[in-house]
Amino acid sequence: MAFSIPAVLRDRNFLIYSLGNTISWLGTWAQRIGVGWLSWALTHQVFWVGLISLVQTLPLIAVGPLFGTLLDRHDHRYYAMAVNTALALLAVALYVLTAAHLMQIGLLFILALLLGVANSAYQAVRLTMINDVVKPSLRASAIATSSVLFNVTRAVGPALAGLIIARHGLAAAFAVNAVSFLGALGALAFMRLRPLAVKVSTQSLLAESRAGLRYVIEHAGIRQVMLLSAITSVLARGVIELLPAFADVVFRRGSVGLADLTTAGGAGAIAGAVILSRAGNTETLLRLTRYATLWVGALVIVFGLTTTFQVGLLLSCALGFAIVICSVGLQVLLQSTIHDNFRGRVLGLWTAVNVAGPGIGSALLGALAQWAGLRSVTVTAGLLCTLLVGWAMLRAKAVLLEC
Repeated sequence: MAFSIPAVLRDRNFLIYSLGNTISWLGTWAQRIGVGWLSWALTHQVFWVGLISLVQTLPLIAVGPLFGTLLDRHDHRYYAMAVNTALALLAVALYVLTAAHLMQIGLLFILALLLGVANSAYQAVRLTMINDVVKPSLRASAIATSSVLFNVTRAVGPALAGLIIARHGLAAAFAVNAVSFLGALGALAFMRLRPLAVKVSTQSLLAESRAGLRYVIEHAGIRQVMLLSAITSVLARGVIELLPAFADVVFRRGSVGLADLTTAGGAGAIAGAVILSRAGNTETLLRLTRYATLWVGALVIVFGLTTTFQVGLLLSCALGFAIVICSVGLQVLLQSTIHDNFRGRVLGLWTAVNVAGPGIGSALLGALAQWAGLRSVTVTAGLLCTLLVGWAMLRAKAVLLEC
């Protein structure tokens, strides 16, 4: 069963899907930089910058799983088009209020909260659509290749935002994002999707969400993948969120050092996703995922011990490599295991764990670092990650193979 990049890139649907998403992701990253800078420009208070960032993430935990349940009830194409349209309209609102000099921090807070809710609706369908776009034999390659593109846009988007804001002002970044959604909407209109039966249910959203949670708990393979994802998201990716502190406090390189560490991590992430996309078979994919999940904690330990910037760059690259293989590999295993009737609900829960996990981890580790020191907390997090991952795998060592 071939999962090579050439095979998936010869697929018409995947090419259309990837092109539309890449255009949209570039705009989204540009807008994220714009919103952060706008919150600072309006208040010059770090509190508001953090709060505006937080309210864009919290809805993923609160309502993300409910949107997954809603997705299971509706046609995926029209659901995705509705969500992308809502996100585009919010970008237009940001543009109009900013360009007209009517934006205030209270309005930005409300729009950021609405963006968080809309993004919660988007995340589950973004992951689910891969299963609709390509045939099962290309699923792993498609997920890994999408990860490559996502990480490339994560590097290019902020740089693009900087140029746009410097030359044309903050409002222009929001305008660019609004226009970028035409790429995603156009792709959705022209793709041929795998036909799926739309579920008809008389149960409430909460009742169906509870059924999805029971499905995760009772399915040994899915339960283990979720557990491993939660451990690595909080304890490994949570450390990555603290790179600004490492750049300044540990390595004493300031913003330039942060840029270098972030670039190194991004390069490692892209390399990891490329290797996964070339995995020759399911056994190779499982082996790579298993090794990365086991080793990511050890890399965090070593990162916490080092005080040499050059070694820190290498470790940041290695962490980016391992974390992407771990995250994407676990997602491939999850996608291959879920029954279609539960796909939206399970991926809604997966998104809540993966997106909110690093934020929760960084907040917890950052608070502990104020008391025990950044390096000590990092080493402890890496040790705990290694022990918990080892325990989870030994407790059900055959489950990961069954996925």
